Amino acid sequence: MTDTEPDTEQLPLSMALISVDTVVLRLHSGQLQVLTGSTRHPNAQHPRALPAGRIDMSLDHELEQTARRHIRMLTKTEPSWLEQVETTGNDRRDSRGWSLTVVYFALMRYEEGTDTPEAQWHNIPSTNELPSLAYDHQQLLKTSIDRLCSKIQYTTLPLYLLPETFTLSDIRDVFQSLLGKAPPMRSIRNRFNEDNVLKNTGKKRYGSNRPASLYRIREGTTSRLFSRIYESTL
Repeated sequence: MTDTEPDTEQLPLSMALISVDTVVLRLHSGQLQVLTGSTRHPNAQHPRALPAGRIDMSLDHELEQTARRHIRMLTKTEPSWLEQVETTGNDRRDSRGWSLTVVYFALMRYEEGTDTPEAQWHNIPSTNELPSLAYDHQQLLKTSIDRLCSKIQYTTLPLYLLPETFTLSDIRDVFQSLLGKAPPMRSIRNRFNEDNVLKNTGKKRYGSNRPASLYRIREGTTSRLFSRIYESTL
């Protein structure tokens, strides 16, 4: 948790601190990054923490609204994907006593110039090299990355880390960046292009190779479930 008052008084269980913590991830130049803000609690062991804080009953009617509000405090970019990961709590997360948090992870497309001065993005070279964070936020980050790396293999989640328009090779690059390996292009085509998930924009990207078609997510498409991609292709 973050964004709590600097009060060291112990709280009874009936007054446990309740927060929403959000792991915001994006890919920038093939590098997975996590969003952090400043730690405001004086007893925090590290100056950086995940976007998090209490539920504001005057503003938030759903837990998801709390998560989105804390993201907006650090960046003007709306997440392309947001889902609940877990609920966790104990008497060690906060110096005042019991603390319970609902954890979300959000995927975001890279957009330059949309962050507030307090926002920082940290590179994640691998799950063994996570950035140091306050409270138990490093563990929350690991749990969310594990969820993402699992779900990209059987859902459409890779698409939500890409720009508004992208090529099929860009989708393959998401697998390579997150898993260190990528399925064959035929599997990418079969999964994403032939299942009415994508819409061809009619435009091309020109480079050193032959022009590549640009796609976007088809309007109305929601997360789709498939068989795990590596069970049938590698």
